Amino acid sequence: MVRSTLRGIVYGGAAHFTARYISTDGSVWFHDGITTGSRCVEEGNLNSMDVASLNHARGKTALTLVYGREE
Repeated sequence: MVRSTLRGIVYGGAAHFTARYISTDGSVWFHDGITTGSRCVEEGNLNSMDVASLNHARGKTALTLVYGREE
């Protein structure tokens, strides 16, 4: 059986997109090119976050989930 893990979320609204990246250790990073420039901002660990809070990020709604295959 192939296992996949959540690795990213793309958010959108008001003709602008933002994203969260989830690293292999569960760290959640936020990126918005307008407000964070070329840097990602660490928001915490996926294991300690409320899953419902992932539906929205700074006024944007989740549009796409990105999964990575685990070996």
